[in-house]
Amino acid sequence: MGSRHWQGHAFMGMSVDGMIARADDDLDWLTGSGDADEPEAAGFTAFMRLVDHLVMGRSTYQIVKAFDEWPYAETKVLVLSTTLDTADPQVEVVRSFEEALTRLDDDGARHVYVDGGRTVRTFLAEGLIDTLTLTRVPVLIGDGKPLFGSLPADIQLTHEQTTVLAGGAVQTRYRVGVPQHS
Repeated sequence: MGSRHWQGHAFMGMSVDGMIARADDDLDWLTGSGDADEPEAAGFTAFMRLVDHLVMGRSTYQIVKAFDEWPYAETKVLVLSTTLDTADPQVEVVRSFEEALTRLDDDGARHVYVDGGRTVRTFLAEGLIDTLTLTRVPVLIGDGKPLFGSLPADIQLTHEQTTVLAGGAVQTRYRVGVPQHS
């Protein structure tokens, strides 16, 4: 990858057992627990003020599109998908990872929010996530979609901050190192 002029950030909610959604994509365990998931209380509102671009996968887009309110205001949103056909004016569909990177460079992106399990893993594997903020909600859901899976190499994380949120959620921010291929 050439030199980039933007920073990549992941900001993810997950169960204590590492799931970001139930197997059927349901997020009831994440969105129904009271104060812990209020955007302001969890730091999401402040985080979004920093962000100028967002990249997410098709599955994440389809989940978020069903929300009562679009949570990304005027942020430029790129959706990675080879199959999605949408006329949604809130998003731009990009057909490949490389196309997403080109669009970010062409748009002069500075702070990119990367969202969705597969998309976060792809950006992590390529060394394109600078900070990783994980909010662990105090629930075990047992089965679902894990945030982390196979990676091509170890990725060292440096702890920056941990905060206990209302309702017992624990939010930790890490600085992400470059993948260390063995």
